[in-house]
Amino acid sequence: MDKVLEYIGEVLPDGHVSIPEEIRQTLAASPHAQIQITIKLLPSDEEQQQEAWEVFRRMGQEAKPGCLQDASIHHDRYLYGKKG
Repeated sequence: MDKVLEYIGEVLPDGHVSIPEEIRQTLAASPHAQIQITIKLLPSDEEQQQEAWEVFRRMGQEAKPGCLQDASIHHDRYLYGKKG
């Protein structure tokens, strides 16, 4: 049976990849075992922030006009049934 260990590591300035201690201990228990390594690059925090801002900036640009009269004035009544 295949054993799958997953973790998120960081590429260090010298090009090495950090491995958590619990993973190192597991690998040390089987010193000549064959392993398969798959590398998936995750977006950086800065990239994720930029994507989030782009979604925010597009909000309302694709909206279709509403059918309710004075929706901004009667917002609570339309959404919650309360008189504003």
